[in-house]
Amino acid sequence: MGKKISDKKKTEASTEFTVDYSDIVEFGKSVVPSKLDTSQLVIQEQKRRNSKVQNARLLFRAIDILFYSPQNSCPYINKSNIGTVSVIPDILYSDVEPTVCRLDFYRVESEKKQPAILLIHGGGFTAGDKKYRKGRAQFFAINGFSVFCVNYGLAPKYHFPDPLEHIVSAANYIHDHADEYNIDPDRIFVDGDSAGGYYAAMVAAFNCNPRLGEVFGFAPKFRIFGALLNCGVYDMQTVLNTKYPFDIADGVILSLTGISGRDFESYSHKEVCVPIELVNKDFPPTFMVYSKNDAFCKGQGEIMQRKLEEVGAYCEYYVSRHGMSNHCFSLTWKGEDATAANELMISFAKRLSNDKIKL
Repeated sequence: MGKKISDKKKTEASTEFTVDYSDIVEFGKSVVPSKLDTSQLVIQEQKRRNSKVQNARLLFRAIDILFYSPQNSCPYINKSNIGTVSVIPDILYSDVEPTVCRLDFYRVESEKKQPAILLIHGGGFTAGDKKYRKGRAQFFAINGFSVFCVNYGLAPKYHFPDPLEHIVSAANYIHDHADEYNIDPDRIFVDGDSAGGYYAAMVAAFNCNPRLGEVFGFAPKFRIFGALLNCGVYDMQTVLNTKYPFDIADGVILSLTGISGRDFESYSHKEVCVPIELVNKDFPPTFMVYSKNDAFCKGQGEIMQRKLEEVGAYCEYYVSRHGMSNHCFSLTWKGEDATAANELMISFAKRLSNDKIKL
């Protein structure tokens, strides 16, 4: 475990961006009247960046609230099985950030060691919470998986790679406590949607790139067994090149990295923060869900699927067939696309866990 986060003095004051002087001078030359002095430019740019992130956070928070009931009303959960799912909430998985680094544990009791799933919620890197994935966690639990649904640091207080370190800490906590939770430490999946799909892909990429541990100062203690990727973000250049509703692209990049999209080429972590650039044949077996009509991650699924196939990594996938099936459509459970995606996904996870897939 690296010291990157623990050595930082994080305060609530850090929830606003600080702006690099040279960046603002260049920004001022290109689009701001020269009569404004540098301090004014700094203030303007800081306000612009904070506004972008706040707008993104409001949007994704609204989505979570609007879809809370549909997402958590899993049709596979009923009176006959709801009582079998035990839940232990708010387990501390790291004392680095005690208010953030918490997870909920879901399981149907069994004497047999179960495969485990590290479930990572989405929310545009700036919103979301483990409570919005209760339905998905229950679904995995009744199908024989132990589920660890995690919270992690969100923007604007936390930027890459800090949230990734939180999630890797959760993965290592699961591995280290395998006996306590009666799980198979050799069969730990990562699952994520939207921004959570990004982080799931990044955690899986440690399988392919030992150097990531050297770069970040942290790494999983084990190889990820399988990846379940749902309408995730995998390529930052595609984000920058795509016209999104509500002009959220720059807000998403700012939320992830802390820098504006126009500065992404000079971002210090550019070479190690783009999942498709880190994928090779050692990427874990993967099941992908995506929509060609995705309002927030358009084109991302196709790019990731092609990359996995190109490098020879095992991949199964489901692409929505209906125009109304949009971003993370399978989380709301209803409709032909959601039903097919979820049943194929759980079939993949079971087959992989039971060594029924030839790799």
